[in-house]
Amino acid sequence: MDLFEHVKNTFSNVKTRLKHNTYADLLWLVNIVPSFAGFSILGDTLWAPFWIAHLSLLMYIYGVGCAVYQIRDAQNTGDFIKSFVNVSLFVLIANNSYWFMMKRPLLKSTLADISKSDEMATVNVIFREKHERYLMRIKCILLIFYGFNVGNAAFVYLPHRVDVLNDYAMTPCYGMEPLSSSPNKEICMTLLCLQELSIMTVVLNYQALLLLLIAHTALLYHLLSDEIMTLNNFNKDELYNNPAAKEFLPVIIHRHSIILSVIFKLKALYSVPIGVNFGSNAVCISLFFYLPLQQWLQFMPILVYCFLVFFLYCFLCQRLSNAAEVFEMAVYACGWENFDINERKAVYVMLRQAQKPVELLAADIIPVNISTFATTLQAMFKFVTVVKF
Repeated sequence: MDLFEHVKNTFSNVKTRLKHNTYADLLWLVNIVPSFAGFSILGDTLWAPFWIAHLSLLMYIYGVGCAVYQIRDAQNTGDFIKSFVNVSLFVLIANNSYWFMMKRPLLKSTLADISKSDEMATVNVIFREKHERYLMRIKCILLIFYGFNVGNAAFVYLPHRVDVLNDYAMTPCYGMEPLSSSPNKEICMTLLCLQELSIMTVVLNYQALLLLLIAHTALLYHLLSDEIMTLNNFNKDELYNNPAAKEFLPVIIHRHSIILSVIFKLKALYSVPIGVNFGSNAVCISLFFYLPLQQWLQFMPILVYCFLVFFLYCFLCQRLSNAAEVFEMAVYACGWENFDINERKAVYVMLRQAQKPVELLAADIIPVNISTFATTLQAMFKFVTVVKF
């Protein structure tokens, strides 16, 4: 009976969480799998057995498998190209794993700032509906991202990846040969399945958390822009100076300072990892076009994942930059000419801060935006065309 009640309460809690559109519910959504795997993004510690198993399998399956394949089994250029796709995946997985283990204190500080800013953004009842509507869109993006990638892995990628007889340009389970006989085949398939599941756990939730933080920060900018524009709403015929500015302007400045702190921490959190992931994704996409047409289906799930993540990075970072520009214009158009001298000075300082471009840089060099997405795809197409044809 207790078990039945527990299941019933769990189902009710999940239903409520999915129904509501709040920052806490979205954070819960991206934290479900990490919590079960023992590395909750809200926790202080990691569950060592998961990471020991994950990293050990990564080094054995991908590290040793790629090295042995290139030394012993690769025979032509196509074999090496397919192997380098797996090497780039190895780099991407190791990069995301390192991030989860080493960036936890800064991540928790960033989440605390975002939560504080989110609470302040919902104090005004006028903007709660817009806040909820924006969060619903973010939730849809997250659910589509999870659903597409999990479905892609379950029905296309995993069935082929865990088959020891498939040639994925990587020697599976080196040292267990022959893999065509029992129990070697079953043991190898189990190890491959566990490895791919642990990879999905780490990589997908890393990407989902990044998407949530960037999209939500853009939302905070939009809400702050709308709120500062309300300072124009006073009777200019009866009052020369806006009496509401003294009360609301300090709150807006405080919220802006928190958002700037979040931006600074996001740059510290993701600059190098995004740079590594960009490089890995670009290598995967470029090398993919060197493969013969009959081998495209085998690596298609990898290409689709790399392309989707690459696009979402650039799209959401562009939305963040656009939201910061909207806030800059809102500060200038907030009716500062109707404020007292002290409030005008405060608006001037805030405007100077708002005029600084807000953008995430891959490896502190390349701005992450739609222009970078288009330019990178164009460069890859030119490179592949010249080298291959």
